[in-house]
This record gives sequence, C-alpha cells and structure tokens, in this order.
Amino acid sequence: MAMTRTRDAARARRAAKPAVGRPVLFAVLLVVAALGMLGLLVAGPTITLPFGIACSAGLMALVAVAWVVAGPRL
Repeated sequence: MAMTRTRDAARARRAAKPAVGRPVLFAVLLVVAALGMLGLLVAGPTITLPFGIACSAGLMALVAVAWVVAGPRL
C-alpha cells in the first residue's frame, strides 16, 4: 500500500515558516490602547460626550493599526 506524503509536506511547510511579526510593537500598542481605555473609564463622567466618543474611536483605531502592523504575522 502506497503512502502519500501530502500531510507531511503540508506540516513541514507550516513548521518552516519563519516568524516575521513585530510582537513588541504589537504589545506596546495594545498596552497603550488598554491604558487609554482605562483612563476613559475613570475620567468618563467628567468629560463631554463628543470628546469621549472621539477618544474611544481613536483608541479603536489604535488597536486596528496594531493588528494591521503586527498582529497577523505573529
């Protein structure tokens, strides 16, 4: 009975893929976004609604940028 090597070849290709992400940049950007969100939660009652919405949108954009720059390649 002949044995096919397609599974072994696919596994070898995945294992040989080098890590090319930027994990430090990804972590730093996520920490900055988390600290900004914590700041919004603490200061939320004292700031105006448009400013709070703008800040939260900016933090969401920061998370999106972190994912685009470094996330998918980790």
